[in-house]
Amino acid sequence: MHQQNSIADVELRGRTVSRSFGQGVPGLIRAVTRETPGAIAVADGSGELTYRELELRSDRVARLLRATAPRGRTVAVAVPRGLALPVAMLGVLKAGLPYLLVDPGESSARMRQVTEIADCEVAVVAGPGRQLVVECGLRAVDMPRESDTDELDPLREVPADQPACVLFTSGSTGIPKGVAVGGPALGNRLEWMRDTYGVGADDRILQKNPVNVDVSGWELLLPLISGARCVFLAPGEHRDPVAIAQAIVRQQITLCHFVPSMLREFLRWPDAAQCTSLRHVFCSGEPLPVPVAREFVATLPAALHNLYGPAEAGIDVTAWTCPSSPSDIGQVFIGRPIDNCVLCVLGADGMPVPPGHEGELHIGGISVAAGYLNRPDLTERAFVTAPEGLSVRTLYRTGDRVRLVDGELAYLGRIDDQVTIRGERIEPADIECRLLADPEVAAAVVVAVDVDDDTTVVAWIQPANPDCEPEGLFRRLRAGLCAQLPTAAVPSRFVRTRRMPLTRNGKQDREQLRRRAVEQVHARPAVSAEMVSVGVAR
Repeated sequence: MHQQNSIADVELRGRTVSRSFGQGVPGLIRAVTRETPGAIAVADGSGELTYRELELRSDRVARLLRATAPRGRTVAVAVPRGLALPVAMLGVLKAGLPYLLVDPGESSARMRQVTEIADCEVAVVAGPGRQLVVECGLRAVDMPRESDTDELDPLREVPADQPACVLFTSGSTGIPKGVAVGGPALGNRLEWMRDTYGVGADDRILQKNPVNVDVSGWELLLPLISGARCVFLAPGEHRDPVAIAQAIVRQQITLCHFVPSMLREFLRWPDAAQCTSLRHVFCSGEPLPVPVAREFVATLPAALHNLYGPAEAGIDVTAWTCPSSPSDIGQVFIGRPIDNCVLCVLGADGMPVPPGHEGELHIGGISVAAGYLNRPDLTERAFVTAPEGLSVRTLYRTGDRVRLVDGELAYLGRIDDQVTIRGERIEPADIECRLLADPEVAAAVVVAVDVDDDTTVVAWIQPANPDCEPEGLFRRLRAGLCAQLPTAAVPSRFVRTRRMPLTRNGKQDREQLRRRAVEQVHARPAVSAEMVSVGVAR
């Protein structure tokens, strides 16, 4: 039994840094514009925008939204990745409204779901996103092609409790969970990264993650508060390691982000060694394997940083820098808390565990959201009152198992079955809920298995009709999931079982299915994301 008076002793605190967030992120960007109005702020294959041009165009977006968007309501941004995207984001923030980034290529069902939860009425649109927005019943505000004035609008003060953006994560009931990230949380996260890694005018940051991944937030905004340049990867190329390497070399990129599984693929190509312009590379979204970290530092001179954080706590809350020598990397950590962030490791009894012992990571401080949008039941379970003696009142229960080793946090996995794949947080129960909604499915169990440092989702299906032709059923099921879920959540393999194995107490034996799934993956060649691998298990 751990003593309560030890709580304060095990609290992990980031640096306490006093920061002003009166004008929010727009104020940070305006400070850069005053210093270097003619510097290039954003660039893509079609052209460039200076900081002043970015400000003028976003001012116009803000004026349009003040005239059309209800006060306090989240505004969806359905704009393709490119020059117009940061203009739209900044325009929403200048209007004093939170933004929700949605992929214009998203299914209408998924977009309708997240925009309803976020209470959106208006969307800023460009290109193919307009039709999708209209189908979802939102009022479309078209992106202006240029500014209508040469004078910058004055910035307005932003209330401290004003959300800056809405992020979504997976839900175990088939319903996505949305959180509103506060302006101070977003600003703190961005300024911590700028100051910690010395990001400045000489840096070029590659924006390559899909907009519905929380990492895209800092990829878009970090360069703009730092006087750096945001360079967009061409649409669709974020899955192509060769295209990424070529873009880094061509654009002389100095900072970029990789999900560990993509970093592994990137390092397999000879082109990776040519990316010597890189100063810092950041990994997050899933555990970083030791072999990948070792291969990176043996290939490139850039520093490799492992970040960790859930959407519920403003993108990232810890960071760890890998040693520069492969032989010194014996374990990968998620590190220590960022500025103005408080962490503690608690046991099942809600009491702190000693260093070296396993427990659940809890997060407090400026980064933590107020709760889930319109889900008081989930909020009550995940956002809890901190034990007496801590410096914060509220903690977010991450559900992640960690251990404190020599002052650094080591990630040990999930308490539940939730996994992170290619930057997307996936809950198997979410996928199962959708599969079981099909009348031709009698039972479904979804498991995630690790094979060769990669994570694969496998769906075990017991058809309602034992004599059905499984391949056709599985293709139809997969098509339905593709319309509702992120790509990473769609099982790469469907396996038919005539009956689900049960444990002694009558529950589905998930561990047995997980072991059998590993056998299935090894027994059959890997398939592309567009194919369905069908197996039959008796």
